[in-house]
Amino acid sequence: MTRLLCVLVMLGSLFLAAQKHVLIIKTDDQSNQTVGAYGNPLMVTPNMDMLAAEGTRFTAAYNMGCWSPAVCIPSRTMFMYGKQLWEAKNINRTNAPKSMPEIFKENGYHTFMTGKWHAMGPRPSKIFDQIGGTPTQGQLKTFYSEHGHMTDVTAKETVDFIRAYDSDKPFFAYVAFNAPHVPRETAQKYYDLYPRKQITLPPSFKDNMPLNQEVAYQYAPNPLRKNTMQKRVQQNNAMVSHIDMQLGNIIKALKDKGIYDDTIIVFTSDHGINFGENGVAGKVCLYEPSVTAPLIVKAPNMKSNRVINSRVYLQDIVPTLYELLDFEWDGNSDFRSLKSLLEEKKQEVQSIYLAMFDDQRGIVSNKDKLIYYPKTGHLELYNLKKDPWETTNIAQKKTSKAVIKKLLSELKLWQEKTKDETDLSQVYKKFKII
Repeated sequence: MTRLLCVLVMLGSLFLAAQKHVLIIKTDDQSNQTVGAYGNPLMVTPNMDMLAAEGTRFTAAYNMGCWSPAVCIPSRTMFMYGKQLWEAKNINRTNAPKSMPEIFKENGYHTFMTGKWHAMGPRPSKIFDQIGGTPTQGQLKTFYSEHGHMTDVTAKETVDFIRAYDSDKPFFAYVAFNAPHVPRETAQKYYDLYPRKQITLPPSFKDNMPLNQEVAYQYAPNPLRKNTMQKRVQQNNAMVSHIDMQLGNIIKALKDKGIYDDTIIVFTSDHGINFGENGVAGKVCLYEPSVTAPLIVKAPNMKSNRVINSRVYLQDIVPTLYELLDFEWDGNSDFRSLKSLLEEKKQEVQSIYLAMFDDQRGIVSNKDKLIYYPKTGHLELYNLKKDPWETTNIAQKKTSKAVIKKLLSELKLWQEKTKDETDLSQVYKKFKII
Protein backbone atom coordinates (compact mmCIF):
# COMPACT_ATOMS: atom_id res chain seq x y z
CA MET A 1 0.00 0.00 0.00
CA THR A 2 2.80 2.40 0.93
CA ARG A 3 4.57 1.59 -2.33
CA LEU A 4 1.38 2.23 -4.30
CA LEU A 5 0.96 5.57 -2.56
CA CYS A 6 4.52 6.56 -3.47
CA VAL A 7 3.86 5.65 -7.10
CA LEU A 8 0.63 7.68 -7.13
CA VAL A 9 2.37 10.67 -5.56
CA MET A 10 5.17 10.42 -8.12
CA LEU A 11 2.72 10.21 -11.02
CA GLY A 12 0.79 13.13 -9.58
CA SER A 13 3.91 15.25 -9.37
CA LEU A 14 4.78 14.39 -12.98
CA PHE A 15 1.27 15.35 -14.05
CA LEU A 16 1.54 18.68 -12.26
CA ALA A 17 4.94 19.30 -13.80
CA ALA A 18 3.49 18.73 -17.25
CA GLN A 19 0.73 21.26 -16.57
CA LYS A 20 2.98 24.28 -16.09
CA HIS A 21 2.56 26.98 -18.68
CA VAL A 22 5.81 28.12 -20.28
CA LEU A 23 6.59 31.64 -21.45
CA ILE A 24 9.89 32.42 -23.17
CA ILE A 25 10.60 36.11 -23.66
CA LYS A 26 13.52 36.82 -25.97
CA THR A 27 14.99 40.19 -26.86
CA ASP A 28 17.48 41.10 -29.61
CA ASP A 29 21.05 42.36 -28.99
CA GLN A 30 20.67 42.76 -25.21
CA SER A 31 23.80 42.61 -23.06
CA ASN A 32 23.99 41.74 -19.38
CA GLN A 33 24.82 45.34 -18.46
CA THR A 34 21.35 46.46 -19.58
CA VAL A 35 19.60 44.76 -16.66
CA GLY A 36 19.69 46.35 -13.23
CA ALA A 37 19.79 42.96 -11.51
CA TYR A 38 23.02 42.16 -13.37
CA GLY A 39 24.81 44.93 -11.54
CA ASN A 40 24.00 48.15 -13.38
CA PRO A 41 22.16 50.43 -10.91
CA LEU A 42 21.53 53.03 -13.63
CA MET A 43 19.23 50.70 -15.58
CA VAL A 44 15.50 51.20 -15.12
CA THR A 45 14.30 47.60 -15.49
CA PRO A 46 12.00 46.91 -12.51
CA ASN A 47 10.18 43.98 -14.14
CA MET A 48 13.31 42.20 -15.35
CA ASP A 49 14.75 42.79 -11.88
CA MET A 50 11.61 41.34 -10.30
CA LEU A 51 11.88 38.16 -12.36
CA ALA A 52 15.52 37.88 -11.29
CA ALA A 53 14.55 38.39 -7.63
CA GLU A 54 11.83 35.74 -7.88
CA GLY A 55 13.94 33.32 -9.88
CA THR A 56 17.49 32.45 -10.91
CA ARG A 57 19.83 34.52 -13.05
CA PHE A 58 22.79 33.09 -14.92
CA THR A 59 25.59 35.65 -15.12
CA ALA A 60 27.72 33.88 -17.73
CA ALA A 61 25.37 32.56 -20.42
CA TYR A 62 27.01 32.47 -23.86
CA ASN A 63 25.98 32.33 -27.49
CA MET A 64 28.32 29.91 -29.28
CA GLY A 65 28.92 32.19 -32.25
CA CYS A 66 27.89 32.85 -35.83
CA TRP A 67 28.35 32.19 -39.51
CA SER A 68 26.39 35.33 -40.43
CA PRO A 69 26.80 39.04 -39.60
CA ALA A 70 23.18 38.74 -38.42
CA VAL A 71 24.30 36.89 -35.30
CA CYS A 72 20.68 36.35 -34.28
CA ILE A 73 20.16 33.80 -37.08
CA PRO A 74 22.68 31.23 -35.77
CA SER A 75 21.69 31.91 -32.15
CA ARG A 76 17.97 31.46 -32.78
CA THR A 77 18.49 28.44 -35.02
CA MET A 78 20.57 26.71 -32.34
CA PHE A 79 17.91 27.66 -29.78
CA MET A 80 15.03 26.26 -31.82
CA TYR A 81 16.63 23.00 -32.93
CA GLY A 82 19.24 22.15 -30.28
CA LYS A 83 22.07 21.85 -32.77
CA GLN A 84 25.56 23.31 -32.31
CA LEU A 85 26.79 26.11 -34.52
CA TRP A 86 28.17 24.34 -37.58
CA GLU A 87 25.40 21.77 -37.70
CA ALA A 88 22.74 24.46 -37.33
CA LYS A 89 24.26 26.28 -40.31
CA ASN A 90 23.05 23.49 -42.62
CA ILE A 91 19.43 23.47 -41.43
CA ASN A 92 16.85 24.39 -44.05
CA ARG A 93 13.11 23.99 -44.60
CA THR A 94 13.39 20.41 -45.83
CA ASN A 95 15.99 18.87 -43.48
CA ALA A 96 15.19 20.62 -40.19
CA PRO A 97 15.16 18.37 -37.13
CA LYS A 98 12.27 18.47 -34.71
CA SER A 99 11.92 21.98 -33.28
CA MET A 100 11.25 23.14 -29.74
CA PRO A 101 7.57 24.06 -30.35
CA GLU A 102 7.00 20.69 -32.01
CA ILE A 103 8.41 18.89 -28.96
CA PHE A 104 6.15 20.97 -26.71
CA LYS A 105 3.19 20.11 -28.93
CA GLU A 106 3.98 16.39 -28.75
CA ASN A 107 3.91 16.68 -24.96
CA GLY A 108 0.42 18.14 -24.83
CA TYR A 109 1.04 21.88 -25.18
CA HIS A 110 -0.71 24.49 -27.27
CA THR A 111 2.06 26.55 -28.90
CA PHE A 112 2.02 30.29 -29.63
CA MET A 113 4.56 32.63 -31.16
CA THR A 114 4.75 36.36 -31.81
CA GLY A 115 7.48 38.85 -32.73
CA LYS A 116 10.81 38.23 -34.43
CA TRP A 117 11.57 34.83 -35.95
CA HIS A 118 14.81 34.98 -38.02
CA ALA A 119 15.82 31.34 -37.69
CA MET A 120 16.60 28.71 -40.30
CA GLY A 121 14.12 25.93 -41.05
CA PRO A 122 10.37 25.99 -41.68
CA ARG A 123 8.22 29.09 -41.33
CA PRO A 124 6.78 29.63 -37.84
CA SER A 125 3.26 28.89 -39.11
CA LYS A 126 4.42 25.35 -39.89
CA ILE A 127 5.65 24.54 -36.39
CA PHE A 128 3.45 26.62 -34.04
CA ASP A 129 -0.27 26.13 -33.43
CA GLN A 130 -0.97 29.84 -33.26
CA ILE A 131 0.79 32.96 -34.53
CA GLY A 132 0.22 36.47 -33.26
CA GLY A 133 0.18 38.86 -36.22
CA THR A 134 2.96 38.40 -38.78
CA PRO A 135 6.36 37.25 -37.49
CA THR A 136 9.13 39.62 -38.53
CA GLN A 137 12.35 38.56 -40.22
CA GLY A 138 15.57 40.49 -40.00
CA GLN A 139 16.11 44.15 -39.17
CA LEU A 140 13.09 46.45 -39.14
CA LYS A 141 13.29 49.59 -41.26
CA THR A 142 11.37 51.33 -38.49
CA PHE A 143 9.79 50.27 -35.21
CA TYR A 144 6.67 52.27 -36.02
CA SER A 145 3.94 50.39 -37.87
CA GLU A 146 0.30 51.14 -38.63
CA HIS A 147 -0.51 49.29 -35.39
CA GLY A 148 1.98 51.21 -33.26
CA HIS A 149 5.51 50.69 -31.97
CA MET A 150 6.57 47.07 -32.54
CA THR A 151 7.51 46.60 -28.88
CA ASP A 152 3.95 47.56 -27.95
CA VAL A 153 2.48 45.41 -30.75
CA THR A 154 4.38 42.29 -29.67
CA ALA A 155 3.39 42.82 -26.03
CA LYS A 156 -0.27 43.44 -26.92
CA GLU A 157 -0.44 40.27 -29.00
CA THR A 158 0.97 38.36 -26.04
CA VAL A 159 -1.42 39.92 -23.54
CA ASP A 160 -4.38 39.26 -25.86
CA PHE A 161 -3.32 35.63 -26.19
CA ILE A 162 -3.06 35.15 -22.42
CA ARG A 163 -6.41 36.83 -21.74
CA ALA A 164 -8.25 34.82 -24.38
CA TYR A 165 -6.66 31.46 -23.62
CA ASP A 166 -9.29 28.97 -22.47
CA SER A 167 -7.92 25.54 -23.40
CA ASP A 168 -7.41 22.75 -20.88
CA LYS A 169 -3.94 22.30 -22.36
CA PRO A 170 -0.99 24.18 -20.90
CA PHE A 171 0.48 26.72 -23.29
CA PHE A 172 3.98 27.33 -24.57
CA ALA A 173 4.41 30.96 -25.67
CA TYR A 174 7.51 32.19 -27.49
CA VAL A 175 7.55 36.00 -27.41
CA ALA A 176 10.42 37.60 -29.33
CA PHE A 177 10.86 41.36 -29.15
CA ASN A 178 12.76 43.04 -32.00
CA ALA A 179 14.23 45.56 -29.57
CA PRO A 180 16.75 46.78 -28.58
CA HIS A 181 18.15 46.08 -32.07
CA VAL A 182 18.57 49.00 -34.48
CA PRO A 183 16.89 51.20 -35.54
CA ARG A 184 16.79 52.33 -31.90
CA GLU A 185 13.52 54.25 -31.89
CA THR A 186 11.25 54.77 -28.93
CA ALA A 187 9.34 57.45 -27.02
CA GLN A 188 11.21 60.43 -25.57
CA LYS A 189 10.24 59.49 -22.01
CA TYR A 190 12.52 56.44 -22.25
CA TYR A 191 15.47 58.45 -23.58
CA ASP A 192 14.96 60.88 -20.71
CA LEU A 193 15.70 58.08 -18.24
CA TYR A 194 19.32 58.09 -19.45
CA PRO A 195 20.82 61.59 -19.90
CA ARG A 196 23.55 61.09 -22.47
CA LYS A 197 26.25 63.12 -20.74
CA GLN A 198 25.78 61.10 -17.55
CA ILE A 199 26.40 57.74 -19.21
CA THR A 200 29.66 56.15 -18.04
CA LEU A 201 31.35 53.88 -20.55
CA PRO A 202 33.29 50.80 -19.34
CA PRO A 203 37.08 50.73 -18.86
CA SER A 204 37.55 48.73 -22.08
CA PHE A 205 36.61 51.87 -24.05
CA LYS A 206 38.70 55.03 -24.52
CA ASP A 207 37.78 58.16 -26.45
CA ASN A 208 39.42 58.24 -29.91
CA MET A 209 40.01 54.50 -29.67
CA PRO A 210 40.80 52.98 -33.10
CA LEU A 211 38.52 50.31 -34.46
CA ASN A 212 39.74 46.80 -33.71
CA GLN A 213 41.20 45.63 -37.03
CA GLU A 214 40.80 41.96 -36.08
CA VAL A 215 37.01 42.30 -36.13
CA ALA A 216 34.91 42.71 -39.27
CA TYR A 217 31.38 44.17 -39.50
CA GLN A 218 32.01 47.33 -37.54
CA TYR A 219 29.22 49.91 -37.46
CA ALA A 220 30.90 53.17 -36.49
CA PRO A 221 33.43 55.63 -37.92
CA ASN A 222 37.11 55.22 -37.07
CA PRO A 223 38.19 56.26 -34.45
CA LEU A 224 35.45 55.59 -31.94
CA ARG A 225 34.24 58.71 -30.16
CA LYS A 226 32.85 58.96 -26.64
CA ASN A 227 29.84 61.07 -27.67
CA THR A 228 28.85 58.57 -30.34
CA MET A 229 29.03 55.61 -27.98
CA GLN A 230 27.18 57.47 -25.22
CA LYS A 231 24.39 58.24 -27.65
CA ARG A 232 24.14 54.59 -28.72
CA VAL A 233 24.10 53.37 -25.14
CA GLN A 234 21.38 55.91 -24.34
CA GLN A 235 19.26 54.69 -27.27
CA ASN A 236 19.85 51.06 -26.39
CA ASN A 237 19.00 51.52 -22.71
CA ALA A 238 15.86 53.44 -23.62
CA MET A 239 14.70 50.56 -25.83
CA VAL A 240 15.34 48.09 -23.01
CA SER A 241 13.29 50.16 -20.53
CA HIS A 242 10.48 50.25 -23.09
CA ILE A 243 10.58 46.44 -23.25
CA ASP A 244 10.60 46.30 -19.46
CA MET A 245 7.45 48.38 -19.25
CA GLN A 246 5.67 46.00 -21.62
CA LEU A 247 7.08 43.00 -19.76
CA GLY A 248 5.18 44.40 -16.78
CA ASN A 249 1.96 44.31 -18.81
CA ILE A 250 2.57 40.67 -19.77
CA ILE A 251 3.22 39.74 -16.13
CA LYS A 252 0.05 41.58 -15.10
CA ALA A 253 -1.96 39.58 -17.67
CA LEU A 254 -0.62 36.34 -16.19
CA LYS A 255 -1.51 37.50 -12.68
CA ASP A 256 -4.98 38.68 -13.72
CA LYS A 257 -5.54 35.26 -15.28
CA GLY A 258 -4.43 33.62 -12.03
CA ILE A 259 -1.63 31.64 -13.68
CA TYR A 260 1.50 33.68 -12.91
CA ASP A 261 2.58 31.39 -10.06
CA ASP A 262 1.95 28.36 -12.26
CA THR A 263 4.03 29.55 -15.21
CA ILE A 264 7.69 28.93 -15.97
CA ILE A 265 9.11 32.20 -17.33
CA VAL A 266 12.41 32.42 -19.17
CA PHE A 267 13.79 35.87 -20.00
CA THR A 268 16.76 35.95 -22.33
CA SER A 269 18.29 37.40 -25.49
CA ASP A 270 19.97 35.95 -28.56
CA HIS A 271 23.34 37.61 -27.77
CA GLY A 272 24.73 40.94 -26.62
CA ILE A 273 26.53 43.79 -28.39
CA ASN A 274 29.63 45.95 -28.01
CA PHE A 275 29.37 49.72 -27.81
CA GLY A 276 33.05 50.49 -28.29
CA GLU A 277 34.46 48.01 -25.79
CA ASN A 278 37.80 46.64 -27.07
CA GLY A 279 37.46 48.84 -30.14
CA VAL A 280 34.35 47.07 -31.40
CA ALA A 281 31.10 48.76 -32.43
CA GLY A 282 29.00 45.73 -33.28
CA LYS A 283 28.40 42.15 -32.22
CA VAL A 284 30.51 39.94 -34.49
CA CYS A 285 33.23 39.50 -31.89
CA LEU A 286 34.12 37.24 -28.98
CA TYR A 287 34.31 39.87 -26.22
CA GLU A 288 32.02 39.38 -23.23
CA PRO A 289 29.49 42.18 -23.93
CA SER A 290 28.64 40.52 -27.28
CA VAL A 291 28.87 36.79 -26.57
CA THR A 292 26.94 36.83 -23.29
CA ALA A 293 23.34 37.82 -22.62
CA PRO A 294 20.84 37.70 -19.75
CA LEU A 295 19.31 34.36 -18.83
CA ILE A 296 16.68 34.47 -16.08
CA VAL A 297 14.48 31.55 -15.07
CA LYS A 298 11.47 31.86 -12.78
CA ALA A 299 9.68 28.60 -12.06
CA PRO A 300 7.16 27.35 -9.50
CA ASN A 301 8.66 25.87 -6.33
CA MET A 302 12.18 27.04 -7.15
CA LYS A 303 14.30 29.04 -4.74
CA SER A 304 14.19 32.77 -5.42
CA ASN A 305 16.94 35.34 -5.98
CA ARG A 306 19.62 32.83 -6.88
CA VAL A 307 22.71 33.75 -8.87
CA ILE A 308 24.56 31.10 -10.87
CA ASN A 309 28.00 32.08 -12.13
CA SER A 310 28.74 28.81 -13.92
CA ARG A 311 29.49 29.28 -17.62
CA VAL A 312 26.68 27.90 -19.75
CA TYR A 313 25.18 28.34 -23.20
CA LEU A 314 21.99 30.35 -23.68
CA GLN A 315 20.63 27.39 -25.65
CA ASP A 316 21.11 25.07 -22.64
CA ILE A 317 17.81 26.34 -21.28
CA VAL A 318 15.83 24.35 -23.87
CA PRO A 319 16.75 20.81 -22.73
CA THR A 320 16.50 22.22 -19.20
CA LEU A 321 12.81 22.93 -19.78
CA TYR A 322 12.27 19.46 -21.20
CA GLU A 323 13.75 17.90 -18.06
CA LEU A 324 11.92 20.19 -15.66
CA LEU A 325 8.65 19.23 -17.33
CA ASP A 326 9.50 15.52 -17.58
CA PHE A 327 8.98 15.55 -21.32
CA GLU A 328 9.12 12.52 -23.51
CA TRP A 329 11.65 13.31 -26.22
CA ASP A 330 14.57 11.64 -27.93
CA GLY A 331 17.20 13.53 -25.94
CA ASN A 332 18.89 14.56 -29.17
CA SER A 333 20.38 17.96 -28.28
CA ASP A 334 23.90 19.30 -28.58
CA PHE A 335 23.25 21.41 -25.50
CA ARG A 336 22.91 20.21 -21.93
CA SER A 337 20.28 20.56 -19.27
CA LEU A 338 20.89 22.97 -16.40
CA LYS A 339 18.32 21.25 -14.18
CA SER A 340 20.93 20.10 -11.66
CA LEU A 341 22.29 23.66 -11.34
CA LEU A 342 18.78 25.00 -10.81
CA GLU A 343 18.23 22.35 -8.15
CA GLU A 344 21.53 23.31 -6.44
CA LYS A 345 23.21 20.03 -7.30
CA LYS A 346 26.72 19.64 -8.64
CA GLN A 347 27.17 19.66 -12.40
CA GLU A 348 30.31 18.88 -14.35
CA VAL A 349 32.09 22.07 -15.36
CA GLN A 350 32.66 22.42 -19.09
CA SER A 351 34.63 24.93 -21.11
CA ILE A 352 32.85 27.27 -23.50
CA TYR A 353 33.75 27.13 -27.20
CA LEU A 354 33.22 30.30 -29.24
CA ALA A 355 33.48 30.92 -32.97
CA MET A 356 32.77 33.72 -35.43
CA PHE A 357 32.99 32.80 -39.13
CA ASP A 358 36.47 31.35 -39.87
CA ASP A 359 38.40 34.30 -38.47
CA GLN A 360 37.77 34.20 -34.70
CA ARG A 361 37.97 31.33 -32.25
CA GLY A 362 37.70 31.40 -28.49
CA ILE A 363 37.67 29.17 -25.45
CA VAL A 364 36.67 30.02 -21.89
CA SER A 365 37.61 27.72 -19.05
CA ASN A 366 37.06 28.73 -15.44
CA LYS A 367 38.56 32.21 -15.16
CA ASP A 368 40.69 32.06 -18.33
CA LYS A 369 39.65 33.19 -21.80
CA LEU A 370 41.59 32.77 -25.02
CA ILE A 371 40.75 34.50 -28.32
CA TYR A 372 42.61 33.53 -31.50
CA TYR A 373 42.42 35.15 -34.93
CA PRO A 374 43.46 32.46 -37.48
CA LYS A 375 43.96 34.85 -40.40
CA THR A 376 46.48 37.05 -38.58
CA GLY A 377 47.79 34.71 -35.87
CA HIS A 378 46.94 37.28 -33.17
CA LEU A 379 46.33 35.77 -29.73
CA GLU A 380 44.62 37.30 -26.70
CA LEU A 381 44.41 35.92 -23.17
CA TYR A 382 42.35 37.38 -20.34
CA ASN A 383 41.84 36.53 -16.69
CA LEU A 384 38.11 37.18 -16.41
CA LYS A 385 38.14 37.03 -12.62
CA LYS A 386 40.68 39.85 -12.30
CA ASP A 387 39.79 41.57 -15.57
CA PRO A 388 36.10 41.07 -16.46
CA TRP A 389 36.17 43.88 -19.06
CA GLU A 390 39.09 42.28 -20.94
CA THR A 391 41.30 45.35 -20.73
CA THR A 392 44.70 43.62 -20.39
CA ASN A 393 45.90 41.00 -22.85
CA ILE A 394 48.32 38.77 -20.90
CA ALA A 395 49.12 36.37 -23.75
CA GLN A 396 52.74 37.55 -23.99
CA LYS A 397 53.54 36.91 -20.33
CA LYS A 398 55.95 34.01 -19.81
CA THR A 399 53.70 32.63 -17.10
CA SER A 400 50.78 32.46 -19.58
CA LYS A 401 52.28 29.79 -21.83
CA ALA A 402 50.98 26.85 -19.79
CA VAL A 403 47.49 28.39 -19.62
CA ILE A 404 47.46 28.98 -23.38
CA LYS A 405 48.51 25.37 -24.04
CA LYS A 406 45.74 24.08 -21.81
CA LEU A 407 43.12 26.27 -23.48
CA LEU A 408 44.30 25.37 -26.98
CA SER A 409 44.08 21.68 -26.10
CA GLU A 410 40.45 22.21 -25.06
CA LEU A 411 39.79 24.23 -28.21
CA LYS A 412 41.12 21.37 -30.34
CA LEU A 413 38.74 18.94 -28.64
CA TRP A 414 35.85 21.32 -29.26
CA GLN A 415 36.84 21.61 -32.92
CA GLU A 416 36.59 17.86 -33.25
CA LYS A 417 33.32 17.74 -31.33
CA THR A 418 31.66 20.48 -33.41
CA LYS A 419 33.23 19.46 -36.74
CA ASP A 420 34.79 22.90 -37.00
CA GLU A 421 36.92 22.80 -40.16
CA THR A 422 38.78 26.09 -39.66
CA ASP A 423 42.51 25.52 -39.96
CA LEU A 424 44.19 26.25 -36.61
CA SER A 425 47.26 24.13 -37.32
CA GLN A 426 49.57 27.16 -37.14
CA VAL A 427 48.80 27.94 -33.51
CA TYR A 428 48.59 24.26 -32.53
CA LYS A 429 52.06 23.69 -34.01
CA LYS A 430 53.46 26.77 -32.28
CA PHE A 431 52.33 25.55 -28.85
CA LYS A 432 52.95 21.85 -29.62
CA ILE A 433 49.32 20.78 -29.35
CA ILE A 434 49.09 17.22 -30.64
